[in-house]
Amino acid sequence: MKNTIINILIFILMFNVIMIIFPDGKTQRFTKLTVKIFIMIYIIDNIFLSSNIKFDSFLNDIPEQEISYEREINLESINNEYIDIINNDIYNGEDVVKNIVLNFDKDLNINAVVTLNKVLNIEDTDELKNELASIFDISAESIKIDS
Repeated sequence: MKNTIINILIFILMFNVIMIIFPDGKTQRFTKLTVKIFIMIYIIDNIFLSSNIKFDSFLNDIPEQEISYEREINLESINNEYIDIINNDIYNGEDVVKNIVLNFDKDLNINAVVTLNKVLNIEDTDELKNELASIFDISAESIKIDS
C-alpha cells in the first residue's frame, strides 16, 4: 500500500511539472487527459493485477557500478593476412589459428583470445602462447586459447 501511495504522489508531481511546462492550450488538455489515464491504469493495476507496474525503483539506492573501459580488435574482420602469416610462420601453412581477438581494458592492458581450428597438445599450446606473446609484446598469461 505504501508503494501505491508513493507512486501516486510521483504521478501527481509529474502531472504538476507537465502543467508548468505546458501552461495552456490544447497541449495542456491532452497531457491532463494522458496523465489521468495513466493514474487510473496504475490504480486498477494495483487493485486487480497485484501491481505488476512499478515506478518507484528509482527511489531505491542504486549501487554504484564501475563502468569499465574495454575495447576489442578482431583481427579476422580487419585483415585476414595477419592470421595467415602466423599460420605460415608457426604451422607451415596449416590452417590452425582461426581468429585472434585483442581486448584492451581501461589501463590499456592487452588480453588476447585465440580461436583455433584444431586441438593442440599442451606443448604446442605453450609454444603458440609464447610466439603470440612475443608478436604482440604481452605476457603469455594474458593469452587465452579457445579450441
